[in-house]
Amino acid sequence: MKFLPVRVLAVASLLLLGACGAPEQGAFTPAPIVPEITLEVGEAHDPTEPFTVAAVDGILEAVNVTSDRATTIDGVFSEDLTTWTSEGVMDAGATHTVTAMAVSTDGTVTEFEQQFTTEGREGSGFAIADVTPVVEGETVGVGAPIIVTFTEAAPDRKTVEQNLQVESEKGHEGAWRWISDTQVIYRTKEYWDAHQTVTFTAALDGVYLGGDVWGEEDYSAEMVIGPANISYVDLETHYMTVEIDGEVAKEIPISGGSGAEWEYYTATGVHLVMEKFEHKVMVSPGKEEGDEGYYETPVNWATRINASGEFVHGAPWSVGSQGNANVSHGCVNASDENAKWFYEISQRGDPVDVVGSPRAMPWDNGWGYWVLSFDEWKEGSALG
Repeated sequence: MKFLPVRVLAVASLLLLGACGAPEQGAFTPAPIVPEITLEVGEAHDPTEPFTVAAVDGILEAVNVTSDRATTIDGVFSEDLTTWTSEGVMDAGATHTVTAMAVSTDGTVTEFEQQFTTEGREGSGFAIADVTPVVEGETVGVGAPIIVTFTEAAPDRKTVEQNLQVESEKGHEGAWRWISDTQVIYRTKEYWDAHQTVTFTAALDGVYLGGDVWGEEDYSAEMVIGPANISYVDLETHYMTVEIDGEVAKEIPISGGSGAEWEYYTATGVHLVMEKFEHKVMVSPGKEEGDEGYYETPVNWATRINASGEFVHGAPWSVGSQGNANVSHGCVNASDENAKWFYEISQRGDPVDVVGSPRAMPWDNGWGYWVLSFDEWKEGSALG
């Protein structure tokens, strides 16, 4: 057997080392720091109790919580941004979706989404008692309000108003105005577009409304807008011009209030049709039988345009003055034929705009809501 000399072995070893190379010293890459997000909430969470979103190995950059009723839940971050805690009372019996994002010191981002459900609560009796003018099969005018009456006083107007919604097929701008704690009214900025359906909804079921009040049930109603019947009464020319969908349909000679007494002036301002009677007995306002000036007068085709007794109605006794002079006790007199025509085309909510009288129409006389500008109207909203 033949052995290599020691020197040869040494050289061979050096050559081997040169061929393979010694271990090189490279840069070390640490593992990313991945933040973790947790939601501290019960399986069926008490809607009156807060809950917490927390981040470990990072800070919270965003937290958003919404319910399946489109309610957004507010909350506050801790000073070190590692926790977010909800504030206020949530909807009861609702599914809430929590989304959050956290970032670590090395810039690693974690996104989070989780749902939870709140415990249900029995309604305490607060609900919708009535919505006017909404009657199945009825069409209403382009000036129609939506008058909502509740079963009891609203504990917090703002919260209640936030849960009322009005949608229209053709789009609109509008606002609510509170008349009392039990009634709120919706009016548009401009008249509704004609020939469409408007939908009112109240999301009240399980909603905390303040105090110890929880909403009783949801409510929905549809209001059908008919043709745009808009009438213009000029007490100086003694004519009423009736337009239907922008076209003059009829010029009616009329006789307005004489003004012999202040209350006998027909009020100036936008009135709305409120109700209709084929036959109606007109009684002198503020007087009792036996008083001077007391009267009871039966009329036909009476269309009410405010709450204090102004109507468009048939008055055969004043036909000679219709188109020439104002001789009524405040109503808009027309011939029976013209009054019947007006009665038949009229819808609740049709505007009747009166000019030419020194007596102003109060905005709260019946449905005189269009007397106010839209900015004035919005001042009655609880939402500011």
